Amino acid sequence: MVMNTMGSWRAGACGAALAVAVLCGAGALSSVAHAQDESPQARGETVQSLDPRVAKQLLAAYEKLEAENFKGALADLNRLVQQAGEMKPFDRASVYQIRGQAHVNVDRVDLALNDFKAALAENALPAEASLQLRYNVAQLQFQQENYREAIRGLTEWMRATDNPGANAWFLLAAAYYYENDFKNARVPAERALQLSESRERRQFDLANMIYSELGLADKRTRLLSIMVSLWPDELSYWKQLAALYMQEERSKDALSTLELAYNSGLIKEPSDILSLAQLYSVHNNPHRGANLLAKEMKNGRVARNVNNLELLSQLLSQAREHRAAIPVLQEAAALSDTGVLAYRLGQVLLADEQNEAAEKALTNALQKGGLDEKQRANAWMLLGTARFNEAGPGEREQRALADKAFASAAEFAATRKQANGWRDYIKAINDTEDRQARLEREQAAMLAEAARERELSACRSLQIAGRTLSEACRARLDDEG
Repeated sequence: MVMNTMGSWRAGACGAALAVAVLCGAGALSSVAHAQDESPQARGETVQSLDPRVAKQLLAAYEKLEAENFKGALADLNRLVQQAGEMKPFDRASVYQIRGQAHVNVDRVDLALNDFKAALAENALPAEASLQLRYNVAQLQFQQENYREAIRGLTEWMRATDNPGANAWFLLAAAYYYENDFKNARVPAERALQLSESRERRQFDLANMIYSELGLADKRTRLLSIMVSLWPDELSYWKQLAALYMQEERSKDALSTLELAYNSGLIKEPSDILSLAQLYSVHNNPHRGANLLAKEMKNGRVARNVNNLELLSQLLSQAREHRAAIPVLQEAAALSDTGVLAYRLGQVLLADEQNEAAEKALTNALQKGGLDEKQRANAWMLLGTARFNEAGPGEREQRALADKAFASAAEFAATRKQANGWRDYIKAINDTEDRQARLEREQAAMLAEAARERELSACRSLQIAGRTLSEACRARLDDEG
């Protein structure tokens, strides 16, 4: 993520330093054209001055540079260079230096490097100007991606400089970084941070990447803690910090970090929202994770697809909101191309004693397929259980459906014993009901016979007594003969 900032360094790492030291125009020309005014005597140097004719032409070229007439300035300077053989070393060095500045302004870094090197080769510039020019050469080498040369030039320049500034240390660190020499990049990067009077983001980014490459998690965590306070709107810093906390097994700090970023309105991407919801689950707060996910689905930032709905159902189940999880899982199962979620739905519905709905879900799961062997075996067992639970007393057809499911479950080694146990139980129920029916029939017959005997006895008593017999009695007595 921080690598995004590196792309511009090759073109702009020179930054303010090069702009001020090389391209500032008046200051640079002054150091050449008016070197005698800078009191080199104090440094024990010989005072040199430009030939008046050369100085006049250089000034004209410089004025064109200031007016951004770079083409005209280069034309003047090229004519001067053609006369370089007739000049003394100081004049030639001055002409090359100014033309180098002009080439920088037209983005011809290669030509600028040649000119600056030519100026240095004359060994005629004042010590301070020469030292500054060496620094400029190192900057341009960096811009040309000649990192080894940039490192060599910067190192030599630093040896001759009392107090290198933050920009120089940063440039050296960046050159080492691009050379994949992260160990040597670390100290310059830290020095750049220490010396910087302003909080420059590129310096923090570079140090962050170097610490990352070196595996210095503690230092990186402290650095990113500062970075999120300096640039609170940069989501990548928050995410990196949270990832480091997770790496250090400080998941509670990771949750707090992402939660703060979310509440600040930074977390908007679905993947980041899902990560935060899952992190709530890790910290035994699935209720907040479920609320977050449901809210973001409602406002459309998180899609109601199979995976997201499955996660929401899991969070709701973890939060013991099983009833609320069921319709979410039903929606997910309907969208899924396999029967896995329908299988899970069947489990939940069966646990909630919604047997008919569970039977439907489990049947759908087996029809859709995609279950592994264990899931298929369990699905047949659960289907048999749901069907059995639906059967009332004497509903042998429903139990037969349950037995059929258990017979399928018995085909799997993992569930064979349990399934056969259920089948034996169903058979025992059926046998018990058969015996009960037989007994009830026998008892009914005995009761009917007893009733008939009582009726016959009563009719005979009436006949003996000479009483008038009913049609029923006469028919009963006739039957008995």
